[in-house]
Amino acid sequence: MSGRRRLTRVLAVLIGAFAVWLSAAGTADAAPAERTSAKEAPTCRVGAYLSDLYDLDPAKNAFSARLTVWSVCPKRELDPLPDVAFSNSSDAEKSEPSVTREAGMFRDLVRIQGVFRQDWDLRAFPYDRHRITINITSRKTIDKFRFTPDNEDSGANEGLAPNGWKLTGFHLASVEQHFPTNFGDVTLPRGKGSTRSRLVVEMGLARDDPTAFWRLTGPLYLMVLLATAAFLLPTHGNELGMAERLDSMQSRLALLGGGLFVVMLNLQQVSTVVTSTVGLTLIDGLHLLTLVYVLLAVLATVLSWRWTVRGGDPARAERIHHRCAWIGLATYALVAAALVVYAAGLA
Repeated sequence: MSGRRRLTRVLAVLIGAFAVWLSAAGTADAAPAERTSAKEAPTCRVGAYLSDLYDLDPAKNAFSARLTVWSVCPKRELDPLPDVAFSNSSDAEKSEPSVTREAGMFRDLVRIQGVFRQDWDLRAFPYDRHRITINITSRKTIDKFRFTPDNEDSGANEGLAPNGWKLTGFHLASVEQHFPTNFGDVTLPRGKGSTRSRLVVEMGLARDDPTAFWRLTGPLYLMVLLATAAFLLPTHGNELGMAERLDSMQSRLALLGGGLFVVMLNLQQVSTVVTSTVGLTLIDGLHLLTLVYVLLAVLATVLSWRWTVRGGDPARAERIHHRCAWIGLATYALVAAALVVYAAGLA
């Protein structure tokens, strides 16, 4: 029995020693990988100065800009500017690199001008705010180069004033952009794609035309007031006969029909100014609300006409008209205000 116990102990010792050896071997194998992943990719400090921003065109999903971009690198071969890609522009013009050596560092300076693609969300127009970007992508994979944004020295021209807009912010950010291809690079795994560093020049924009809203919606509010006033006019005086009462209703229908034409015409004009590929804009919502209001007024007029012709009490019809006119006007104002508040929340 004692021999069996000794044999069991020897086996346990051997198994334990084998497990320790496996653990040590695994740690030794993993150490180089950990050191490799911990090694940071080479980087350059890159900044930008926005000198001009113009031709902001939401209808064409584009804007134009001029800016100066610089890089400061410890080694000249790290300089990314000679071969970077402007990912959201097809015609960006870039000046020749201007490389100087200062305090042991290599500084490169290029000037860029071009038209850049941008998706604009105009649902909150004219209270919309936007974050437009210029994307500068490195040709090297993320393990060979990374951008380091120089926000401390970057900025925008203080006199910058795009027509109808104001610049509300300027910021640089470095992000990782993954591509589903390795672009034929045989040093990268096949079928895994590639990841590259991207410098994003972000610019905040807000509308700077306080009269735009009233110029586009003024005809709507005027039409609502006229339609409301048409229901507040007296139509049941004792001196008025049936023919005169019916004539007044016909005049009201003519006014409301003209109002529908005005609203539709104004909507067409607004569509040439405000184009949104995302959904209905605030201005679209207000036009639809006004159309519903006018159509309900037309329906109320037709029903009142039929009721009067069939012997209904004109005095009672007028009281109902007055009450519905005030209720309709208040409801319209509340819904319109809610749409504006909601749109301001989207901005």
